[in-house]
Amino acid sequence: MSVGFSYAHEKLDSPVYGEKSIPNYNRERTDNSNLTLVLNYGVTDQFSLSGFFPYRYVLNEKILFRGQYKNQYDGGKYYRESTGLGDIILQGRIKLNPIKDHFSLIFGLGLKLSNGNINSVDKYGERISDNLQVGTGTTDPIVSLFTSELINPILLSGGVFVRISNGENIYGYQYGNELQALLNMDYLNHPSVYGGLQLNYLKTTRDHYEYGKVARDRGGESLFFAAKIGTRISTLLDTEIVAQFPLKQNLNESQLISPFLLQLGFLIKIPS
Repeated sequence: MSVGFSYAHEKLDSPVYGEKSIPNYNRERTDNSNLTLVLNYGVTDQFSLSGFFPYRYVLNEKILFRGQYKNQYDGGKYYRESTGLGDIILQGRIKLNPIKDHFSLIFGLGLKLSNGNINSVDKYGERISDNLQVGTGTTDPIVSLFTSELINPILLSGGVFVRISNGENIYGYQYGNELQALLNMDYLNHPSVYGGLQLNYLKTTRDHYEYGKVARDRGGESLFFAAKIGTRISTLLDTEIVAQFPLKQNLNESQLISPFLLQLGFLIKIPS
């Protein structure tokens, strides 16, 4: 069994339209912070259960022009925020060995639950946008596949993660499907320190609102590069720091992007 903690933060303050940077007239920014508890329990050598429990904080700030928002007609600084337990992910994983001693496969199947709050409001009592809520309001199936191969001292690994949208929430909003693909190369020669590089491809389809209308400014494709360094403090405790940067992004209409994402992780192994 293992217990992990992961903290990630990103500040989205750079607007783009498609692939091109555009002016940020409202000086808008969104801060996303996530503290996730990760539990993993090995039922057998080939089958395990995992749970991801994210606590989220989302803050959106911008400077309104006069008349831009009815509840703050004179304009000025306006913020929206939400905080709380986000949607929990539960997953079962099975380990397969189609090629003996090489390229083991880990197949995962699970659900993203709908427990996260979707009713946060601004200071005027108006419900804030769905994409600023800590939850989604829908239960979606999740499929993943991961493989790795050790070519000492290099560990090569890769995986695919798919979330399939399962309809609208109670407000008629439906998030798009999500596909994420990862390629990792880690250097493991040192007994207490390791480092690695990662490529991360993310594609999301368009969201829909009011039970079928296409949402603008949502969805697109992104390619990220990440560098990581980790330490093995003991045989039972690992730490890891990851810095991720966008290489190429092609997004639908205008969206805010982040110049980087920082993530700090801890993994505690509990002897059986």
